[in-house]
Amino acid sequence: MRGSVSSTPTPPSSTTPAITFDRVTVTYGRGRSASEALSDFSLRVAPGETVALLGPSGSGKSTALKALAGFVRPSSGRVRLGDRDITDLPPARRGIGVVVQSYALFPHLRVRDNVAFGLRAHRVARSEIGDRVTDALSMVSMSAYADRLPRELSGGQQQRVAIARALAIRPGVLLLDEPLAALDAALRQSMLTELQQLRAALPDTAMLYVTHDQSEALALADRVAVMRDAHLVDLDTADALWARPPSTFTAAFLGGANLVPCTVGRVSGTSALVSVGDRMLSVTAPPRRVGAPDWAPGTSAMVCIRPHEITVAATSGHGSIRARVTATVWQGSTTRVTLAVDGLPDVLLDADLPGRTEHDIDSAVWVTIAPGTGVLVSTNGAP
Repeated sequence: MRGSVSSTPTPPSSTTPAITFDRVTVTYGRGRSASEALSDFSLRVAPGETVALLGPSGSGKSTALKALAGFVRPSSGRVRLGDRDITDLPPARRGIGVVVQSYALFPHLRVRDNVAFGLRAHRVARSEIGDRVTDALSMVSMSAYADRLPRELSGGQQQRVAIARALAIRPGVLLLDEPLAALDAALRQSMLTELQQLRAALPDTAMLYVTHDQSEALALADRVAVMRDAHLVDLDTADALWARPPSTFTAAFLGGANLVPCTVGRVSGTSALVSVGDRMLSVTAPPRRVGAPDWAPGTSAMVCIRPHEITVAATSGHGSIRARVTATVWQGSTTRVTLAVDGLPDVLLDADLPGRTEHDIDSAVWVTIAPGTGVLVSTNGAP
């Protein structure tokens, strides 16, 4: 059974949404071979707001972007920009800036001509094109490369040119489809910083950012729409989804949380005592979705515990639980230690410990989870 959308999907502005998806479904194929790439998808994005569509491959996030850009036509539902229904308009008449991961630059055109291409397609007056190109290249710090060919640029520079081309038409809506996926790790981090600066420079531009990378979504988005199997699963601010994930899928996908089965005991406000195996833990009990019952004693649930919230020691301490090391992976700034916990035969916990931490496989250790760091997640309606 699929999770329902969280109870705070409203954009942070009372003005007409810049983007509206109204129950959009996209189906490929016919008859028995038909499959839904996007199902009953509804979303509003306010002017100046950045929303990330986050999910694994095949979740429907890129299909949603293509439906907005005009590259696919919905089987049902409507797409609007402001008050304008654009469902049946061709891509060139939508006035949307689009940036894709493959850059899609014309290899035979110099940078300035690549950026000018969209302006000519939109029949901008020739007298304006030069200034618009100059402004767009300046915005992405590529003015010095205006006379180069794409093959003379690095991957990051080519992506900046692609962004400049999208910005040159001065769109009210900017779509970015996995724009950093083709870049190496160091360059991706640099471009992420530049995209943050670009957001600040375009306070009235609505952005829809498609990614499977949670760090990009958390860094850039005002709100995150978590998608799975062609459906919108959860929608809220990045902070809220991280701190209080409404579903087990979002808890696991956004941050790779450990999910440990538990039984709810006493609840007081936003705190709860839960039984995990033969142990009691103090955890956070977030408010339930609208229409969902409150946490009740005896309710089965999951405790979401982030790997960095777990400490591991060679000796026992107050509230610690005995565990056995099953695997260790050094990740540079942290070491990922996988643990089999006594009393939880079907559960493995991942702990991220600072630095390079040595633990022998099968060695006995003691695990501590600080009170209040775990968060209850309902198993009802979760994907």
